[in-house]
Amino acid sequence: MKHIKIIVIGSVLAIALVACPIEYTRDITAGIGFLIGAVLTGWLGVRRQKGAQEEYVSEVRRYTARTMMKIVHLEESVIERWEHEENGSDRLRRERVYQPTYEYTVNGKTYQYLSRQPLPSKQDLGRQVVGYYDPHQPDRITENQPRKPVFSGAYFFVWTAFLLFFSIMSFTGQLSFS
Repeated sequence: MKHIKIIVIGSVLAIALVACPIEYTRDITAGIGFLIGAVLTGWLGVRRQKGAQEEYVSEVRRYTARTMMKIVHLEESVIERWEHEENGSDRLRRERVYQPTYEYTVNGKTYQYLSRQPLPSKQDLGRQVVGYYDPHQPDRITENQPRKPVFSGAYFFVWTAFLLFFSIMSFTGQLSFS
């Protein structure tokens, strides 16, 4: 709750300083507003990056065992979406996807897992894939090996750079507000 208050108060202050700068110190107040915005977005980016790293470490510790999973059932569904054609018209596109149900055995006990990752073909029935599971809770399994977060928080850091640029431009008087 404390973080939300800081974000809300900081955002309101930054917007107020940029949108309604004080007359005689117009460049300085606008620059401070942009600077506060840059600090807030940078802080959010660091928090997002730390959160993604903690989630990765948690998954690496949790999913330490592997087993082979076999696709035993495919649930068919149709996804409809409109596509824009080059001639300016729109066309409805229907795509069939298949939601797989996997079966796997750990310590003599058989489990089933309904995946959230659709497959493009019905021919995948019977195919085997590697599953990563928690040895303490074998019913918790995933098809994906945990991946290290690379660009986590990058969106916030781009905004931070953007706001820092405008802050510098405002402080130097190269950015004018009417």
